[in-house]
Amino acid sequence: MGDQVKDVQDFQSSALLSAAKVGALSGTAGLIYGGAAGVIRSPNPMIHSLSCGIHWFGCGSAFWWLRSNIIKHHYQDKASLKERTYASALCGGIAGGGVTKLMGGRLVPGAIIFSLLGYCGQSIFNRVDAWQVENAHKTSKPLMQRMAESKWIPLRSLSDQEYREMLSEKLLSIEAEIALLDDKIEELEKSRPVSSSSK
Repeated sequence: MGDQVKDVQDFQSSALLSAAKVGALSGTAGLIYGGAAGVIRSPNPMIHSLSCGIHWFGCGSAFWWLRSNIIKHHYQDKASLKERTYASALCGGIAGGGVTKLMGGRLVPGAIIFSLLGYCGQSIFNRVDAWQVENAHKTSKPLMQRMAESKWIPLRSLSDQEYREMLSEKLLSIEAEIALLDDKIEELEKSRPVSSSSK
């Protein structure tokens, strides 16, 4: 019994810490967005930026805390990708609607918008995660080799044997040019008039 209580306390402290981290990240994004939007449409951009930062911090931290608890307690950390998507949509709606209402906005539009954000964000994360797992077992080629093999770049990768053959062809052509130049030099020397001093 004592171990279960300790596990729950450890989970709650780690859930609060991770919720604070997500809240800080989303709050920073809210500050940046609020500052940009405030410069465009608000007479006092600083207050608008702070308001957006607080709003986004509240939404992000509440969303992550609710989602962590639902996945841990309802699904026992064994939620499928679809269940995680639904949990994210539900938590986004609850957190977004509640915080929007607390900030003086309307509940229903906030809940709908943040539900959609939670659903779309989790769906994108699931697809990216599946793509990474799928490509994790493939051996990755170096960037320069991938660029050389690309059809969009007018370069191509050569094997060592192809490079040797290309060098030997160039060497043969250079030797042929040297032989031609030697022949021309000989012809010029033969056609050169003999000077009188040599007589």
